[in-house]
Amino acid sequence: MYSVDKHYRVTRAGALAAALLGAALTLQAGAAFAQGGTGMSDMKGMKDMQKTAPMNDTKAAKTATASGTVTALNAANHKITFDHGPIPAINWPAMKMEFAVAPSVDLAKVKAGDKVNFTLSGSGDTYTVQSITPAP
Repeated sequence: MYSVDKHYRVTRAGALAAALLGAALTLQAGAAFAQGGTGMSDMKGMKDMQKTAPMNDTKAAKTATASGTVTALNAANHKITFDHGPIPAINWPAMKMEFAVAPSVDLAKVKAGDKVNFTLSGSGDTYTVQSITPAP
């Protein structure tokens, strides 16, 4: 009786291992087909890619220049608040707003009350200050 139980356990373990291996291979094959299934053989169309729309669904990044007055600085979080005039390039009215500042901008060179010109880059409602210069 012991030899029958042992044989049953070995057969059951083998069947389980085969099922797991089969599932793993099926998932890998499915992932390959989901990514195109043809490898890189269909890459000929890539040369026309610049003629088509961008692949992402986000709005294209824009750059805009503006002028305003520095009303607050947060050097620890690298942020600045401007009371700025309208920014037609991104359809914004005049307002007071806090912006993230690019790491390349030295906030030690500005202080609250300074009148400045600044450049923003971003999209949607998220823009980052890329440069700050004193206003004439």
